Amino acid sequence: MRTLILVLVGGLALGAAVGAQTVDLGRVFQGQGFGYSIGYPDDWIYQNPSAYTVVFSGAPGTEAYYSTVTLQNLASTAMGGMYTSVDDVVSQFKCELASGSDEIRIYDSVPWTWTLPDGRRFLGKGYTVEFTKDGTDYKAWEVVFPHPSGRVFCSFAYTSSPEDFDTYLPIAQAMFDSWSFVESGTTDGSSSSSATGTTAPSGITVLFQASGHIYRLAATDDEFSLGKQDKRTYTVTVPSSGYLSCAVVSQTGQWIACSIYDSAGTKVAGRAGNQGSIYGGINPIEPGTYTVVVGPMKATDDSEFQLFVYFRTTEFTLDDLIAAFGDQYRRLP
Repeated sequence: MRTLILVLVGGLALGAAVGAQTVDLGRVFQGQGFGYSIGYPDDWIYQNPSAYTVVFSGAPGTEAYYSTVTLQNLASTAMGGMYTSVDDVVSQFKCELASGSDEIRIYDSVPWTWTLPDGRRFLGKGYTVEFTKDGTDYKAWEVVFPHPSGRVFCSFAYTSSPEDFDTYLPIAQAMFDSWSFVESGTTDGSSSSSATGTTAPSGITVLFQASGHIYRLAATDDEFSLGKQDKRTYTVTVPSSGYLSCAVVSQTGQWIACSIYDSAGTKVAGRAGNQGSIYGGINPIEPGTYTVVVGPMKATDDSEFQLFVYFRTTEFTLDDLIAAFGDQYRRLP
């Protein structure tokens, strides 16, 4: 339970209002390694613009697309990061806002408490800010808490135009109320992910699987080529030396690709986004933590997807994958 020690944030009784208005949060995000879960509406989407950052908004083409809820994990000094306290994080955010904005007004910087079911209490801080950037006005409400692990600080920020702020505030409040600390490496609701450890009779292990939806964000090929693309990012741990492959199943006519990168950012495996085999190549791999990115290959792609990452300590073949996991040309309905 989160409570506001002082009464108001931005003139709104958020401490009392969180959860007071019923909002249907039909989906749950619980990304691999993020350390929390959060609900969000069925008609909203999320994107991962960078590692351990997730941005929720209404779907492209809706007015809610321009109102966002952003969650960030920021490494503490214990993890090699630059932050030792919540105040450090808040001060850095305020400095970044001040240096990047034409006009800025920060107010209601007040403490919050987060009480876990086991009785542990964590002190956070929230504030409201109104600012102008590149001629556009914004209003944001942000709260920062330490994660119980002691390794990171977690930031929750709701940002909108001043005109739409109150319209979508109930959704942001409901999401904030649903935000819960969890052990990492579990599931992600409708955009689900899990480290499964499932082993087929062939000895090939499903190290990781996920499902979700890649949305069309670009109106033109030029916008797509400039990076306006919906992508999903996951983290996978490879336990030992061996061989790795992946599969992406999407809807007919949709070219959803998968790329796997090592800690240096070098692509080590993947599956091309086309209408060919759902399986990627089989590649030698070393133990470690890898980043998996799923995204579109065409501006028009808009598709459900299923992702699988496979591993075996000894080399295997495409025929082994087909025998263990099914038709290489299957598609989603």
